[in-house]
This record gives sequence, structure tokens and C-alpha cells, in this order.
Amino acid sequence: MKTLRQLSAQPKRFAVRLASIVMSILIVSFLPAAAHAAPPATVASCQGIKDAYPILGTQCETNYANINHAPGNAQERSATFGARKTVLQIFRKAVLCNGMYGASSSAQQSFKSGEPGHLTAIANVRTAMVNANDTNIPAPYTATDLNAITMTKQQCK
Repeated sequence: MKTLRQLSAQPKRFAVRLASIVMSILIVSFLPAAAHAAPPATVASCQGIKDAYPILGTQCETNYANINHAPGNAQERSATFGARKTVLQIFRKAVLCNGMYGASSSAQQSFKSGEPGHLTAIANVRTAMVNANDTNIPAPYTATDLNAITMTKQQCK
């Protein structure tokens, strides 16, 4: 391989080689953006949502990180209730967005299949709040509340 000094002595070859290197760098820099999936989301996870809807997916990951699976005090129970509720709402929003982007019924079902279990987990956190006499107990969150969620295609980001 020729050194930079040898290439620079031949301006035309140097320019072609430099342009080739620059193009390679540009192509590689765009690969991560091209690797993201487009809607609809096909994997029922925060990362799957993020691949199709980056803003919703990031919100999902942020809130999921705030779920404490064994909250020990009022503050942890309150944070967990809110985070679980938000994550569940984001999954429902993904279902709605997927519907606007033509997802298959099996893909839609994979996003909705966990809803009953997650509603139970939210109810269990609330029951723990009631049993511990926490001061700020939120209203129950039910399937009716979940069904009231709406989205527009513009919001599917």
C-alpha cells in the first residue's frame, strides 16, 4: 500500500483515493439509521416499538426502567404504578399505530396478549398501596381506560 506522501505526489490518484475514503465513511455513518425497522412494529417489546416508533419506544424503555418488581415503600409503589400504567398505554398506542400501518392480525395480537396480565399487575400494586395505607392512591386503571386511548398517525413517532 502506498503512503500518503506517495499518493499526494500523484494529485489525481490522491483525489480519487480520498473521495473513496470519504464515501466509505459516509456510507458507514448512515448504516445505523438504515438498520432501524419501519412501521409497523413486529416485536412486542420496548425495543421492538422503538425500532418502528422511536419516540414511543424510548418512552417505553424509560418508563420500564422505573418499574420496581418488589416495591418496598409508598414512593416505590407510586412510581411503579405510574410506570406500569405508562408502559401498558405505550403498548396500546403501538397497537393503534400498527393498525394504521397495516400490521398483521397476529402481530397485533402479540402486542395485546399481555394486557390482562399487566392490568392485573397494576391492580396488585394499587392493592398494595391500599393495604399499606399509602397517602396518594391513584384511581384504578382498567381495560376501559386502556380502550379509551386514541392515536393519530402523526402521533406514531
